[in-house]
Amino acid sequence: MSTLSLTNYQKSFLKSLELQGKSFNTVKNYKTDLNIFNTYLINKGRDLIINEVTITEISEYGEYLKNKYNSPNSIRRRVQALRIFFDYLIREEIFDHNPVKKMLVQPKVVDLPKPTPFKIAKALKEQLQSSADNEKGHVQLLAQRNIILFDLIYGGLKVSDIERLEHAHIILAENKYRVIISPDKRDPYTISLDKTFNDNYTKYEKLLEQAKNRDKTDFSKLMFNANPFKILSGGLSARGIEVIFKELSNEINHQITAKYLRQAAIFKWLSLGTPHSRIKEWMGVQPKYSLKPYLDLQSDEPHKYTYPTL
Repeated sequence: MSTLSLTNYQKSFLKSLELQGKSFNTVKNYKTDLNIFNTYLINKGRDLIINEVTITEISEYGEYLKNKYNSPNSIRRRVQALRIFFDYLIREEIFDHNPVKKMLVQPKVVDLPKPTPFKIAKALKEQLQSSADNEKGHVQLLAQRNIILFDLIYGGLKVSDIERLEHAHIILAENKYRVIISPDKRDPYTISLDKTFNDNYTKYEKLLEQAKNRDKTDFSKLMFNANPFKILSGGLSARGIEVIFKELSNEINHQITAKYLRQAAIFKWLSLGTPHSRIKEWMGVQPKYSLKPYLDLQSDEPHKYTYPTL
């Protein structure tokens, strides 16, 4: 059997995922996970050749991951990526079996929610509102964009949802805005936003249109990437949102992340008595998903985990 490049087949595998309609982030995550396997082989002094990979090396890869990562879920994801890649190699008739299926991994761990405390969320919103009210020009636009970003995440949207949002996805019905979410593997649905979003969005649209004309640019994305002086491009990546929240954390002297702010939104829905079936839809999870971790925390410390609307 001739030698076969591992990296070339990985590229073909990633291309097949794109052709299946997998999102950019999904393909990127697979690439990252497979590169970790490549690094493991290189550190062992091995060439990246498919037909030289042994079952022993794959078994030892599990131990390598356990030593490298503390999170069982991170280990599971990387093993799963490698397993799916070997399934692809079977379809390509490079392997006649999947050696990864024999790897033992720790069971999936459900992390307890760590929602942003309400007083911190409130302080951040007030800080953003103060900047939007007192600043001018481009700085004011950035503050207003960050208010919209806050409203969307505290409204329950994931970062991956926000990355692909366009203005056309924001719709007004009965004097209340809703956001259309279009997942890769399920039918579109909408999330209802708090009424405070109404005025914020009107101001944002006006400021953004003025900035587009000033900077001679145009795009359909709802968010935008910018430096302190001008808009650079339409759209805002997960990394860009992470950077924004790091800067905002410094401003209020408290760490705040998009993940934990969104978890606060889930407690907000529970506090408002939103039906669990609707909460699960807005979370983008299956009906069988259990809200027990949220309900237990809310029951144990109701004052701490009751989130009014801002």
